[in-house]
Amino acid sequence: MKKEQLISSLVSVASLTVGAVGSRLAVEHVPIKNTSLKRWGLVVGGIAGAATLNRKTTGKKIAQDIAISTAVTQAGYLLKDWLGDKLKDSKVMAQALGNPYDDYVGLDSTNFLSSYTHPNYDFIADDISYEEVGEFAG
Repeated sequence: MKKEQLISSLVSVASLTVGAVGSRLAVEHVPIKNTSLKRWGLVVGGIAGAATLNRKTTGKKIAQDIAISTAVTQAGYLLKDWLGDKLKDSKVMAQALGNPYDDYVGLDSTNFLSSYTHPNYDFIADDISYEEVGEFAG
């Protein structure tokens, strides 16, 4: 492997990562209520950007990789939105789409410290008696 090939690969990985992360940030921060519309806009914009750029210079290669990654990332989210209910029983496809039934919107903190009144303060250690915990802590 040549040094130039390694550098080129690293630049591509970095560019693709920037496109994926940037597209997710765009969906979160663009002031449009309809998430599907934002995703479609990024897919179409990514495809258009990738189609108009060539790979003759490093800058154009980076821009094209960012555009491709933006389109692919948001197309994946659109597929997840559309097919999630239909594929909930298919473990392979659910994983391929990023487990569409997991709640990624936010963490549910209703059970946080739910064991507060439990003497062990830890459901994992339910088999340990309160006396043993007291001896250890004492």
